[in-house]
Amino acid sequence: MAYRLIRLTFKRDVYSKPIASLIATGWAVSVSLASLGSSFAAVISSINMLALVASLIAMVLSAHAVAGDRDGLLEAYLSAWGRLKYITGRIAANSAVSALLVAIISTPYLALRWEWAPPLGALLASLPSSLIGTAVGISSKERAPLVAIVVWSAVTLIYDVVVAFLSLILPLGDEAILALQVANFFKVATLLATSLVDPYLLTLGPLGEFVVLHWGVQWAYSALSSIYASWTIALILLVVDLGRKADL
Repeated sequence: MAYRLIRLTFKRDVYSKPIASLIATGWAVSVSLASLGSSFAAVISSINMLALVASLIAMVLSAHAVAGDRDGLLEAYLSAWGRLKYITGRIAANSAVSALLVAIISTPYLALRWEWAPPLGALLASLPSSLIGTAVGISSKERAPLVAIVVWSAVTLIYDVVVAFLSLILPLGDEAILALQVANFFKVATLLATSLVDPYLLTLGPLGEFVVLHWGVQWAYSALSSIYASWTIALILLVVDLGRKADL
């Protein structure tokens, strides 16, 4: 079942103009990041930028795929498999195709720099983004890809601005800022990848010092991994629940 949906997604969605344009943009970003070099700052920038592009591709592709199923095929899927099997199959298909596309856009960077942290950050960001995109596709009957772009902007761009603004106007301690960071699945994914090249989280400034001081290097990595896994499980349950209740 999932294999059939993966084939359908490649034949119908990956080669559509919006997704093809995003993939081409991802290739261009990957080559540009590789040209920055292998310095510490360049690798950290590459982690964040590749994760941004991967998250956008995964979210828009997944929303586009679910919306595309409504064009004549959804009724056949539901009658043959039922709601639960269709939703789980679509989750698996969207996640697999998103991961493969992330591997494709990361190829130029790996070929030129052979640094694994940025592609890994992109892969980690793509999985929860794919789940969010699937949820958007289920809940939005019209213009699902556009809604996915709005959600992506809120999660990856606007969220940072809001957190920075709150930290300026409110007396937030390190604990509160850390909670705001891990309350965003995208930030958790990039922090995990960053910890591979910056185990002491020096790039986070005082916040990184607080995390390492209170948790230690190994516990900090384990905690981030656990939070990421919790986010993934929670999003899967959310998508399944939406699929069972929504008017598909």
